[in-house]
Amino acid sequence: MKRRITDMSTKIMGQAQASIEQMRAYILSVNPKVPKSVLAMLPLYITEGTLEGVRGDVAFAQSCLETGNFTFAGSAVTLSQNNFCGMGVTSNGIKGNSFKTPKEGIRAQIQHLKAYACNDALEQRCIDPRFTYVKRGCAPYVEWLGIQENPSGAGWASGKGYGNKILNILSNILKTGEREETMNIIKMLTKKNCYPGQNKPAYVVIHETDNWSKGADAKAHATAMKNGNLAGTVHYYVDSKSVYQTLAHEDGAWAVGDGKGKYGITNRNSINIEICVNPETDYYKAVDKAEQLAAFLLKQYGWGTDRLKRHYDASRKHCPRRIIDEDLWDKFKAKTKGYMGSSGNDEEPEKYYRIRKSWEDEESQIGAYKSLDNAKKDWKEGYTIYDWNGKAVYPEKANTGNNKPTGGDYMFKPTAVKRGDKNTSVLLLQEILKARGFKGKDKKELKLDWEAGENTIHALKEYQKSRKGVLEVDGICGTNTWKDLIAI
Repeated sequence: MKRRITDMSTKIMGQAQASIEQMRAYILSVNPKVPKSVLAMLPLYITEGTLEGVRGDVAFAQSCLETGNFTFAGSAVTLSQNNFCGMGVTSNGIKGNSFKTPKEGIRAQIQHLKAYACNDALEQRCIDPRFTYVKRGCAPYVEWLGIQENPSGAGWASGKGYGNKILNILSNILKTGEREETMNIIKMLTKKNCYPGQNKPAYVVIHETDNWSKGADAKAHATAMKNGNLAGTVHYYVDSKSVYQTLAHEDGAWAVGDGKGKYGITNRNSINIEICVNPETDYYKAVDKAEQLAAFLLKQYGWGTDRLKRHYDASRKHCPRRIIDEDLWDKFKAKTKGYMGSSGNDEEPEKYYRIRKSWEDEESQIGAYKSLDNAKKDWKEGYTIYDWNGKAVYPEKANTGNNKPTGGDYMFKPTAVKRGDKNTSVLLLQEILKARGFKGKDKKELKLDWEAGENTIHALKEYQKSRKGVLEVDGICGTNTWKDLIAI
């Protein structure tokens, strides 16, 4: 009988729905004596799953099934094998595969699930010893992981209802405790001006809009972004009353490309939050809401506040401006940690020097070293030594491989705009000014006519005035004004 795909089928690929807190609460409820090492590794299901686009909560539910909720009673594998999914157990008496660390075991499981779920290439080096044995894409749904339920007769396990058993556990996980939806997040998602499907989050980055125009709140920015009127884009806009999500986490924003990846933070490995500073917004309440949102995201991915960054940390741009000017960053991180409760993992990152062709190219890595001197001994021409923050430290003029930008570049580079110009740069300027609420002479709406006429120059001067001494009010959109206008 042919199995039908229904709206109720559960895809293996996607973002986890269960939080780490729910996973932890569930396993403690069914196995109060669960080893501490198991509790410590729970965030790996989310982080490893996110890297490959696989639902980490599905992988965790599968592990609970395969290990008897980590009691390993009646299981073909043991805790010391770091094999939490029965990988390699093909018949009775076969011990199964072993892995050096829990991280490797979970990564192999995630990769194996991806092999069943789709035909996409792996994002990391394959460590799944059985990856090539899988008929790629034969089980995109959890229900089809059972061989008896799979339309093609392929699958992970032969037991009847295998996939549904995983889903029953997942359902119980989702019912345990409260999902971290402590905020009302309004979704206004777009695919414009971003890198669809190319983001592998590793950081949460805080920005400020620097838009003091009346009405320039979270909804206004989200609307402008959805309409494609903003050159710089982010995942969230926050004001004192609301939070708007504008990009899916899997999509890369045009937010920190000005750093060119020099400091390890790029448009393709970050989730970006803009704090609105318009006059109607209570700035400090908006900051507090951003702290809550940051805590929610960090907990969702199992990260600590070491993953919380400013735009400044990605490019040395003076952003978020007021947080920096008022010396609020340490307080911001402390409050975020407080909102995270006891689940935040704030361990310092391991301080290794890594030799790679570029920071993003993990596959090219020669080695990781505690000592910079030892790293220099193994350094080769065409490679760069990076510190634990992704900063190039050797050689002095770092060779970053092909030197291609890591994201955030426009299809063209904006040129200086002055009265009378007619080109694409004028159009971009008009779009940004219009989106930020600036009008022409006598409050005329700006036309997107590609021409720097009287109204466009008037609106430009009004913007320059609003920056209160930061910019020269000369009616020319030069390098400094462009940098101030566009937070990329």
